[in-house]
Amino acid sequence: MLYRVAQECLTNTARHAGARRVRLVLARRSAAVGAAVELCIRDDGRGLVGAPEGAGIRGMRERALLVGADLTIGPAAGGGTEVRLWVPVPAGERVI
Repeated sequence: MLYRVAQECLTNTARHAGARRVRLVLARRSAAVGAAVELCIRDDGRGLVGAPEGAGIRGMRERALLVGADLTIGPAAGGGTEVRLWVPVPAGERVI
């Protein structure tokens, strides 16, 4: 699921954003509610202003819902778009 969301974000950036740079970070996180994996993808492109939500973004939202993840898509600081996916790790599972 993480791979597919990252793939969709990078495809959207390449096709639509006109970005010069994109940054992808995959990290392990700890929270009061337990461990999680966070995927953050940020570009310096034209952003989402006025763009309709297409099938790719809907697909990312559906994938996130299936595993109880939190997906946010919005403007990045300094322009462009930022996508954050916070995937909780089930109790008893180890994050490597």
